[in-house]
Amino acid sequence: MPELPTPTRLSPIRDDHAWHFPDINGHRTHVRLRVWPTKEGGHLVVATDLELGAGLINVAESLVRACVREFGPSVTVVRHFTPYTMSAFERDSFDVLTPLDEKGIARPKRCTEEILKLLGASVVGFPGDAPPGPADAEAPVVGPQSVHLARLVAASLRLTQTRVTERRPNGYPTKNGPVAEPDLDAISQLRLTAPVLNHLSHFVGGIVADRDGTAAGAKREKKLARVVEALQKQAWALTELCDELVNEEREQS
Repeated sequence: MPELPTPTRLSPIRDDHAWHFPDINGHRTHVRLRVWPTKEGGHLVVATDLELGAGLINVAESLVRACVREFGPSVTVVRHFTPYTMSAFERDSFDVLTPLDEKGIARPKRCTEEILKLLGASVVGFPGDAPPGPADAEAPVVGPQSVHLARLVAASLRLTQTRVTERRPNGYPTKNGPVAEPDLDAISQLRLTAPVLNHLSHFVGGIVADRDGTAAGAKREKKLARVVEALQKQAWALTELCDELVNEEREQS
């Protein structure tokens, strides 16, 4: 049973829904990062895998090193997989990753029950999934589709919206720029967008276009199936582009 430090409070002093860190090649992985001060004088960090970028199975060591750089050597890093994913299935799972061994390799130790006892139910699920209350990793509360789709639409707007960046003295706008400033290299962009497109294609595939079993509805279903297939092909094409860039970068280094 792993020993974890004792938080001085239940609510984190930091809750970053899009904290990023570099992998060994310098490309970004994004996680939800929550930080608690501990009675032992260090920090307890819980990094939630959002399945964006390389994922915390593949870059556990990079995560630990990034946390040590930011929070100092007295940091305890816990990896969190949310339910209904390939890494956690039907319940949340937590693994403590620190310290790295003498070869700099993470040796994960399962600590789900210990984390739930320390921090309660608010630590489970994706951001906004679980309300405060008794710890219960078996039954996370997940919002309906409408909530998550609205969040997705609102976030995606920021990727293409523009704003006025320069005006004349009389207030007349003369120059526009993006609302969300570019800050990602091409490989990181592809690593983030390919899985989003893939998940979206599966969501679209669940749309029922033939509610009443009509001939017209059957045609819509076939058309929708072609759209889903095209989206999945494009998601795979983005992944292949990413692999090409990674290989090219390795050959040049």
